[in-house]
Parts: sequence; structure tokens; C-alpha cells
Amino acid sequence: MIEELKKLGLNAKEGLERVLGDEELYEMMLGMFLDSVQDNPVSPKDFMGEEQEELIKRVHTLKGVAGNLAITPLFKGYTRTLEFLRAGQPKQAQEEYERISLLQEEILACIRRHTGV
Repeated sequence: MIEELKKLGLNAKEGLERVLGDEELYEMMLGMFLDSVQDNPVSPKDFMGEEQEELIKRVHTLKGVAGNLAITPLFKGYTRTLEFLRAGQPKQAQEEYERISLLQEEILACIRRHTGV
């Protein structure tokens, strides 16, 4: 799984360093990323909705989890999405989120394949 995720931009070296090289623990935590995405759903229509503060919280959570797991391209994309949201630019935030959503789905599919979820 980790080799496939590296091809999608995962910084496995950094992620493994955060768990003191425990690959099994790291893979378990990658599985928890699935839960984070499920528990913090983001859809394109959310960006034009009235609940911007709630959306900011969900994207911030995803950014934190992606950062902790060293899923670098998603971390950077969530960071840019948050910057646009906080600047009151929901259209640009939506565009940034949509730009990374395909990669997010590829990463989630890879994790699902290897964890049997």
C-alpha cells in the first residue's frame, strides 16, 4: 500500500518517522484517514452554502490528518482551500478542492483496496 501511495505523493519517509518507523501502525493510521474523510464530508455545493464556519472546520480537520500522515499533495490542497475560505473566496476554495478531489479519491481507493474496507 505504501509504495502505491508514494506514487500518489505520500511522503512515506516523513510519515513513518512520525510513528518511529512502525509500518503497521502507520498503515493503520492511513486507514483512519478513510474515517476522517467520511466524518468530515465536503462537497462542491458546500462552498456556496451559508455554513462556511462548519466547512472551514471540516477542511481544517482533513488538512490536519493529511499533514500528520504526510499525504503531502492533499495537505497542500486543503491548506490552499482553507486560505481561500478564510479570505472569503468560496469560489476559489471550491476550485482548489475540486482540483485535489480526484487525487483524494485515488488515495482513498488505494487505502480501501489494501485494508479491505
